[in-house]
Amino acid sequence: DEAILLDEHKLIRGCLEGDRQSFEKIVEKYRDSLYWTAYNLVLDSEDARDVTQQASLKIWRSLPEYDFARSFPGWAHKIAANCAIDLLRSRRESEPLVDDVPAEHSTLDQRIDVRKIFSRIAPLLPQRQPIVLVLREIHGMEIAEISDLLQCTESTVRNLLSQAKDS
Repeated sequence: DEAILLDEHKLIRGCLEGDRQSFEKIVEKYRDSLYWTAYNLVLDSEDARDVTQQASLKIWRSLPEYDFARSFPGWAHKIAANCAIDLLRSRRESEPLVDDVPAEHSTLDQRIDVRKIFSRIAPLLPQRQPIVLVLREIHGMEIAEISDLLQCTESTVRNLLSQAKDS
């Protein structure tokens, strides 16, 4: 685990020195998980690809502000979630439910149910509620990890999670 972290930090430092190959390796490593973070919020494969690309660009531009003491994957997924939420907000009206879940990811009815819920409520929720819901229910992150990522208390995360589920 520590070796992976050191390699990751080496790649990030390479990016900060302008090494595009280091960034390509980071993108390759996280592309799929960033895509699924985006997809779980926007519920459309084309939009999720656009969001993933936008998030990758934001990650590149924001690397100088990255805090090495924090989780890089968590930081990157937060950027992807924020890009997805920005897209949803820009639409102003809910889109029809889209059921284009790839077969290899459709085995869990719960995942599909969560996606259906997101498609109906994500545009209506305050910004942090869908982020908390995706990070907890889809990515299985712990409350403490989410609170660190969002820089808020664990109680706030629990409240946001509860409010999002109640919606």
